[in-house]
Amino acid sequence: MSTIWVDYVAPKDVVYFMNMVERLKSRGDIVVATTRKFREVNELMKLKNVEAKILGRYGGGTLKGKLVEGAKRIAKLAEYMSKFNVDVMISYCSPEAVRVAFGLQIPIINVYDAPHAIKQVLLVSKLVDVHISPKCIPKKEWLKLGFKPEQLLFYDAIDPAAWLKNFTPNENIVKNLGLDPEKKIVVVRAEEAFASYLLGKTSDDNPLITPLIKELLAFDDELQIVVLCRYGRQKSSLSKLFKKITVTEHVVDSASLISKSALFIGGGGTMTCEAALLGVPSISFFPGRLYYEEPLIKEKLLYHPKTLDQAKRLIQELLGQSEDYLNRCKKRAKRLLDSMEDPTDTLIATIDKFLKN
Repeated sequence: MSTIWVDYVAPKDVVYFMNMVERLKSRGDIVVATTRKFREVNELMKLKNVEAKILGRYGGGTLKGKLVEGAKRIAKLAEYMSKFNVDVMISYCSPEAVRVAFGLQIPIINVYDAPHAIKQVLLVSKLVDVHISPKCIPKKEWLKLGFKPEQLLFYDAIDPAAWLKNFTPNENIVKNLGLDPEKKIVVVRAEEAFASYLLGKTSDDNPLITPLIKELLAFDDELQIVVLCRYGRQKSSLSKLFKKITVTEHVVDSASLISKSALFIGGGGTMTCEAALLGVPSISFFPGRLYYEEPLIKEKLLYHPKTLDQAKRLIQELLGQSEDYLNRCKKRAKRLLDSMEDPTDTLIATIDKFLKN
């Protein structure tokens, strides 16, 4: 019987590792799960019935806050994890968990798909034993950040395949949110304003999505626009600006909601790719290049406009498409998803290599 430590620091981690944890537990392994106090993570864990020990808290939108809370969390993780005889630690680039595992001489598996998060990656690149990422991200991007070739392992997929391969939508999601199933739904995901790589480029009080919501309402005021916010101030500012949109109070089953929508507009990476892989026409307004978007752009499931005017034209074009077009998108997305490896298989195989040693 082996002991595996999993650390959840972001909402994506919860769904990404879910199948892996189930498979490990089903074969008799012990999984020690930790997380931090962070609204979206904690609410999603409750929604998905995932349990973990809360140690430390999110550092917020300042560099000092991130540094101080990260340091406090390292101390708490060190105290807690020293009680266990851990065989291997795996996380989605958790600097605190990596530092503690390194200090306790626990083998480290790191997973990540965001070389643009330079500072976060630099905190782990010299300490981890294996770094796993999607194949579409060039090896040179990781080498520039301090990894050695022998640390790198790739899978032929993008990350949402880990939870979408066996995905079944909740058919009650539209009803539960008080939406009309006969009217078009557009889901909008706000950008991650407090992420270190976006600090200074966007404001939580004036999200980048604001002009796009205005365009949606101008195009068709009967659209049901659902905005999935990341932070409280985003919700407050958008609710004041727009009276005819739904701004979610709590975390919802995003994949189920997106699967019922006619269009998705996203300011981050994960949910945008999730939408495109579900066959929902998607627009990304992330301010930079994301390698994992490229397979989806190639299949014309995802669009990344360079200007606001381009984004507005795309909104009009995609919302004006026929039902037949949407069905073709779903078929293309299914073919692409089916062609991908299951990232969970790679995670389990990598864990097993450490357990055998």
